[in-house]
Amino acid sequence: MKSFFQPASIAVIGASAREYSLGGQIITNLLYGYQGKIYPINPNYDEIKGIRCFPMPEAVPGPIDMAIIIVPAPNVPEAMEACGRKGIYRVIIESAGFAEVGPAGKELQSRCTAIAAAAGIRVWGPNCMGLVDIPRKHLFTFMHPKVYEDGLIPGRISLIVQSGMLTAGFLADLMGERAIGVGKACSIGNKSDVDECDILEYLLQDEETDSVALYLESIPRGRRFMELASGAAKPIVVLKGGKSSAGAKAALSHTSSLAGNARLQDSLLTQAGVTIARDFQQMMELARALAMIPQTPRHCRVAIMTFSGGAGILSCDLLDEHGFIVAELSFETKKKLAGVFPDWLPASNPVDLFPAFAIRGPLAAYEGAFAAVVEDPGVDVIFLHYFAGLYQSFEGLKRMKDMADKAGKVIIIWVIGLRESVRSFKKDAQALGIPAHGELFRAVECLVAAANYQPRQLAAAGPPAAAKWSLPADAGDLLAEGKHTGIWDEFASKRLLEKINIPVVEEYLAWTAADALTAGRRIGYPVVIKGLLTGEVHKTESGLVCLGVATDAELEAAFADLMSRLRGQGRIVIQRQLPVEYELIAGFLRDDQFGPCVMFGLGGIFSELQRDVVFALAPPSREDALELIYRIKGIKLLRGFRGKAPVNEDAMADILVNLGNLGAACPQIEQIDINPLAVSQGYPVAVDATVVLGGREFY
Repeated sequence: MKSFFQPASIAVIGASAREYSLGGQIITNLLYGYQGKIYPINPNYDEIKGIRCFPMPEAVPGPIDMAIIIVPAPNVPEAMEACGRKGIYRVIIESAGFAEVGPAGKELQSRCTAIAAAAGIRVWGPNCMGLVDIPRKHLFTFMHPKVYEDGLIPGRISLIVQSGMLTAGFLADLMGERAIGVGKACSIGNKSDVDECDILEYLLQDEETDSVALYLESIPRGRRFMELASGAAKPIVVLKGGKSSAGAKAALSHTSSLAGNARLQDSLLTQAGVTIARDFQQMMELARALAMIPQTPRHCRVAIMTFSGGAGILSCDLLDEHGFIVAELSFETKKKLAGVFPDWLPASNPVDLFPAFAIRGPLAAYEGAFAAVVEDPGVDVIFLHYFAGLYQSFEGLKRMKDMADKAGKVIIIWVIGLRESVRSFKKDAQALGIPAHGELFRAVECLVAAANYQPRQLAAAGPPAAAKWSLPADAGDLLAEGKHTGIWDEFASKRLLEKINIPVVEEYLAWTAADALTAGRRIGYPVVIKGLLTGEVHKTESGLVCLGVATDAELEAAFADLMSRLRGQGRIVIQRQLPVEYELIAGFLRDDQFGPCVMFGLGGIFSELQRDVVFALAPPSREDALELIYRIKGIKLLRGFRGKAPVNEDAMADILVNLGNLGAACPQIEQIDINPLAVSQGYPVAVDATVVLGGREFY
């Protein structure tokens, strides 16, 4: 990847003397600050902007590290072949008209990929805007020069985006009103070769990058991305597009419909330590805050210094909403603050500085109050409010940062005011390593992200290898017998689960009323009677479940009713009715991007209403399984809420591990759904289950 970011020479295939053509803008942008050799390639010119122009790459004397291709899409294969002949092994294709436009473009992209593979060329793009390295003034892109004429702000946040035009427009917004500095910005387009995993791996090792923000519409190598994120020592923030689309298989089981695109992806990425963003601006402000804010307690104590009583009150509300504590200032701190405030105003938190402005002047009031608050042992974070543009330059900001660092405290700032003054103030704050935000809520949500963020660092040797799991022979026999049935009924599904030591409810098939009575008496009343139809997953809604059957007569009547409903199809099962404290759901599915995954959450008939579920890659380790249990919002229920028996965590972890092992070991299994997984006297038992075979291979 380093050859893409720091090439010694660049050929621009499709360069132009027309200033506002894409080929012309690339030359203009290279001349902005790139110090290496530039070789325009175009047979129609002898020179462009005073630089000698060559008809083809082979005519250039000496080696070329990288080529940027900006010719019409049908001409790109020819340009790729020329790069191969010249020995150019790094190519950025910024031309559009490939897989994004349909089958013909997809075929063209495949041709380019084949040419690159044969020549040993790594390809960035196509349909992208290349890359920008702002501190080095490397603009390997056709974005309009006006984006940087207003002044680029170098920073240590690096950006990977799948969208093309987003890079230029987004940079303009970031460096305008928000004044967020950027290190490297990478537009990866169609990702025919180089993708987000390649670039993320490079940026995580880049000494000039403190955090990485990504806007992605797909993560084809999801498991590799998870591996990189799980071992990243730097914060990663992801904004994922395309969350609203639903898979075609969503109706097959609760597990699949609960997964969705967004829920599964966000859950997996969160497990790997990634911070999830909801919009572009939030993505970058989160990345900046995580790079600047040292680790803080999850329920940190915050002191608010404000120029507005109303803003102080709203800040208290926002902090409380997210579980933070509005700090109780010590007697010593209040005593020090008394020297800043007028006699009639007692010191408190929020520290409303406005009454002190008239006595000491605004800047002196800020510095005096800050010096008092920063020494308070009961304060972890100082939330500073500032109005820029009414006073002289706030030179005391550096002194405040030095004091905070010495005291081990965090500063975050909400700043409003005159437009240019706000931008200047944010740049100054950024240079000092202080995040400054234009909205109260954004400042608080960035503090939330910092409090939740846990730096990760894998050991040099890597994680221990998981023990190889072997499918029991009798489980393999069941799979072989049912290989022609796409959706198994619950009786067959539970027989498979039973073979891999997942506890299942006691139950028997009944072909006649006499069979039903024998089963009911063997189990002991009350019992549950169910009608099983091939492909019917939601039996309750179809009237195929009868609960609380307590006598022989009731069982005979229920059996007759179900036989009528089934109309000679399917089969009937008699099942023990367990005393249930609460219901859970566990599942397995194969995701198109992340491959085999397990799911856990609150279950029963309300599972899709509550949607309190989390996911992990399969097969999970025992530690992964336990972490999955702790991650649901309803964890209080599982720990014995209001007298209910707490779930046996070891038994639940065993189920998730066994479920993940089964699914990961058997590529013919598409989905497994255990719902409900009833908790009876603290132990989870599979009461209903569905196995779906699909026959896809993921490895």
